[in-house]
Amino acid sequence: MNTPARIPVNLVTGFLGVGKTTALMKLLANKPADEYWAVVVNEFGEVGIDGATLSASGGNLDVAEVPGGCICCTTSPMLRTALGRIVKARRPDRILIEPSGLGHPAGIVDLLREPMLAKAFELRAVVTLLDPRHLDDARYTSHETWRAQLELADVVVLNKIDLASHVELERARQMAQALYPAKPAVVEATQGAFDPVLLDLELDARRWGAAAPRSDAHALAPTRRKGAVQPDGEAGDAPAYPLRKSQSSLGSHSCGWVFAPETVFVSYLVADLFEAFGASDTLGLIGLSRAKGVFHTERDWYRFDWVDGMPGATLSAYRRDSRFEVIVDSETPPDWAVLEAALLATVMKVGAADSPVNP
Repeated sequence: MNTPARIPVNLVTGFLGVGKTTALMKLLANKPADEYWAVVVNEFGEVGIDGATLSASGGNLDVAEVPGGCICCTTSPMLRTALGRIVKARRPDRILIEPSGLGHPAGIVDLLREPMLAKAFELRAVVTLLDPRHLDDARYTSHETWRAQLELADVVVLNKIDLASHVELERARQMAQALYPAKPAVVEATQGAFDPVLLDLELDARRWGAAAPRSDAHALAPTRRKGAVQPDGEAGDAPAYPLRKSQSSLGSHSCGWVFAPETVFVSYLVADLFEAFGASDTLGLIGLSRAKGVFHTERDWYRFDWVDGMPGATLSAYRRDSRFEVIVDSETPPDWAVLEAALLATVMKVGAADSPVNP
């Protein structure tokens, strides 16, 4: 018996008032006529206005509304229930999830990656809408959820650009391009209208841009996931993790590694590694100027940084993969194998509570 293909799921996130519902209505208006889509709407209040608005947008659509509470928490049964009801009633060709503007969407990603749900649902591109005018408002920029939505995004949509000044728009462009990890796509929109092709943006890790000295900006062209041909000429093959890419230019040398999201690192060992960069000659990294990474650890997802001789770590909402990169200023590139061995030594053994693998 053939196993049915997993149902594509996209998250459309953004802070309150950024235009998520309008964007969803545009997507629904432009979806293939022969496809049946479902939408899960989560509103902070008890009265479901957005759900009613989407329901009125036409047929070949199922709207599952979850008013009150929050579907972003992995302990909440509401999203599981909504997804189960949708699939039982009629199997959709795609599911769009609109979390509350005050909801932390990383919990939804964690939920969809649980083994049982991962068999039925495939997480595609996470789209986050941003109003460029909000960068001048501390109520947004200082809010943890606002920052988490941008971290989690695969696609950043600068929305309402017709209402933003040139200075506000340019600042938003620069901010979006400087995000780490770099976004596969940053686009601009009015009234929430963006190309639906971005829902199936090719997110295979082999399309990860090589770490560029002095720059975090990696540009990837939007391409459809279905039938996409990978850089090695083979379609659909899973990448062999970890991936490693290095680059040298004008006396700067960089190297980066990407790991599958299921790979778990030991948090204190990663912290020790970043502490060791203070004596970088022990790892052959003389001239180290920058180190950074996002790691899925046994505790949570964390971003680690080493800059100006100081290590640091903060919680991260990023979920697409674990990645790490360094930049060294020297005449010749380091022996990256030495650093790679130290990095692999921080990976947790399968089935162990806090033990690393042997490099």
